[in-house]
Amino acid sequence: MTKVKTELLQEELAGLQLAAGHLQYSMKRCRNLIGQQALPPEQLERLESLSSRFARLADLLIQRVFRLIDEIELTGGGSLLDRIYRAEKRGWANAAELITIRELRNLIAHEYATEKMVEVYTAVAALSPKLLAMVPKVIAYANLTLQKYP
Repeated sequence: MTKVKTELLQEELAGLQLAAGHLQYSMKRCRNLIGQQALPPEQLERLESLSSRFARLADLLIQRVFRLIDEIELTGGGSLLDRIYRAEKRGWANAAELITIRELRNLIAHEYATEKMVEVYTAVAALSPKLLAMVPKVIAYANLTLQKYP
């Protein structure tokens, strides 16, 4: 069973790197758009792509990679908060930041009120560097974990 999970973790890490690259690309393309009102559709599309990529990377990290590492190390189970606090203990990020990232991800997934989107895009721009900073830490830890279970 561990072999299947380690193979899955390797696949998820590749997807994680790809997703992080996409978010970085969107951040560069949207740098001058954050906080602006009444944007044309093509620029709104860029911002929507940015928020979607943020949500995707957050999901990959918290829901998939964190969970897989927990399962491989036999520390799985518990709630989402348990997973977040274990991530903090591993030195990947501050738990409060992870909770905020997760809440923003949920807001992106369920927000349909266009009047709040400027705030959402601003929050995404502020939290994306913190989310991206976690990726190399998690990948390094995951690679060490994978070496323990060849």
